[in-house]
Amino acid sequence: MQGSFRIFPGFVQYQPMATESMIIRNILAGLATFALVIPAFAQLQLPGAVRNPTPAGATTTPPAGGGSGGAPKKRASGGGSGEPAAPKPVLVRAPSERTLDGRTLALNGRSGVLRFTRNGAQIELTEMKLSGDKLSKVGESCGVTIPGAPFSVESDGRADGLLQFKANVNACPFTFAVLDGAVMVTHNGSKISTGLGAGTCEIKADDCRGHLAGFWGPPGGGIGPGEAKSIETTRGQAERNARANFKTLIRNARNDREKVKVLAADQAGFSARREEVCRDYLREFQHGYCASRYTEARAVSLAAQLGAVEVDDGTAKPAPKPRPKRPAPPKPAAAPGVAAPAPLQPVIR
Repeated sequence: MQGSFRIFPGFVQYQPMATESMIIRNILAGLATFALVIPAFAQLQLPGAVRNPTPAGATTTPPAGGGSGGAPKKRASGGGSGEPAAPKPVLVRAPSERTLDGRTLALNGRSGVLRFTRNGAQIELTEMKLSGDKLSKVGESCGVTIPGAPFSVESDGRADGLLQFKANVNACPFTFAVLDGAVMVTHNGSKISTGLGAGTCEIKADDCRGHLAGFWGPPGGGIGPGEAKSIETTRGQAERNARANFKTLIRNARNDREKVKVLAADQAGFSARREEVCRDYLREFQHGYCASRYTEARAVSLAAQLGAVEVDDGTAKPAPKPRPKRPAPPKPAAAPGVAAPAPLQPVIR
């Protein structure tokens, strides 16, 4: 040290030089500043650290939703896995036998006659004629009227969501599914009549093998172009219903691979089955009646697997009529002797 000493009675005083005094003052100032910084630094926290002390036994999990103190985000409905909820099935109405009352139907819209008439609460088969091939001469056509009409018809439950009935015809009993103004006839387990005898009814007394199984609808020649648009609209709605319920079935079966395969194969084969049933319908390429009704049946079948079929029992409320438009208020007439204002003309600049 380079300062000076002063001796007093009982103590000695050291007098530092100016440079040493400056150094000492800087050291003391630094110590004072460091003492103030330490408490502030202790309050700094890393991201995600708990701000308040955690009581004993309490968890330190941050609140749900990722925000500090915010409300937790809602999980997607459909279970704890967060998957979206399954779509609700589309309710499809199955036609009733009322749509057959007074109808005269023909096989493929071209041959034979099935005429249904409502008798009170029941429906009867009041006329039945079949066209086919002679038993004695292959390739020669024939026709036969089935005696004993009217024939009773009794309910046989449902199949694929469609109402089923049995026609008690002694010569050739058959069953049929009710479509909208049409029927799908099954005879001896066959749904289509063929030249090999499947789906046909042999009337040996008349030397005739009549075609019975298949799609019976209104005569194809009597369906005009005015009805084609309505038929196409009906088919479009049926296709949308079928597509929506098929998606619901696939989603419900997503954990069952075998069931998904069965559903997918059935859906893939639908177009081929429809073509097989409707290809011989008279003038089908012009009006598409058979394809429309067959697609409706498909929509009912898919809805039945979801328990979403409603039977048309005649209690449905009619669609509300459109409200008539109110006439526009008349324009006020000009006062007598005052010319009406001229219309505004565009300004040309």
